[in-house]
Formats: sequence, C-alpha cells, structure tokens
Amino acid sequence: LFFVLEICAFTEDLKGHELPATKREKGESKVFGLAAQAFNVATDPSTCLPGYITGNLVLPPRGIKDAEGVGICAQAFTVGDCQPNSVEIAIADPEVNGGKFEPNSAQRRLLTKGEMFHVPPGNIYRIENHSRKVACTLYWTIIKPFKRRSEE
Repeated sequence: LFFVLEICAFTEDLKGHELPATKREKGESKVFGLAAQAFNVATDPSTCLPGYITGNLVLPPRGIKDAEGVGICAQAFTVGDCQPNSVEIAIADPEVNGGKFEPNSAQRRLLTKGEMFHVPPGNIYRIENHSRKVACTLYWTIIKPFKRRSEE
C-alpha cells in the first residue's frame, strides 16, 4: 500500500479559528486570538508513545487567550514573533477558587521571542499579548497521556 504521510505543515496553509470567548473583567481587552491545528497524532496503543496535537496561536495586539484548564494533558509552548517582553503567561493552581482561574494567585511571567514554557497536567493557564502594536505568534503542542494496555 502506498500512502502519503503528512510530516510538514506550513503556516500559510493553516486556517486560524477564533478562540472561545469567556466573560472578561472590566478594563480587560476584548481582543481574541486565532488558533490553528497542524497535526493531531493519536496515541499508539502498540507502543509507549503518547499522542499529540500541534499548531499555532496568533494573538493580535492586546489579544488574550482566556483561561483554560489542560486536564490530564500537558502543553508546551514556544514564543515566536512578538514585541520583546510583551507575552504574559499566567498559570493558576486549580485547587484555588474551585478549579476556576484565580488571577490574584496565578504565577506570571513576561516572555519574549524564542522562550518556552509548559503547563503541567491539572493546571489552568492564560496568555496575554500586552503589545499595543505587534501581534504575537506562539507554537504549541498538547501531549496526550499514554494508556497502558492494562488500563484499557
């Protein structure tokens, strides 16, 4: 059998979709980002390899990716183009505030092009582009857990 294995994805071919909206606090930007999926590779039960999903996230100036829990998955991000020190990652403890993002207790860090971060399983995160002029592109991977055959 002959088949084409898709091993490359090109940014210009990816179609971004507007992120889900949540209610924002007074004074927060109303600008949303666009996320595009490049690959969705299933977990292979015949191996020890986890599944994963990859893509990119574009946050326009003042754009926000609203808080989201990662559940049992982990997520890794690389900051692409952006204004230096304009991308804020906030990670909140899901044990605080009944599993909802709590801005006052979140750990925050400003990032710049080429820097990376990950969100461990069970956590809640939020991303904001503080630049008023420059869009930000992030590249992301969601790592799906591997289930042993004894767990199925």
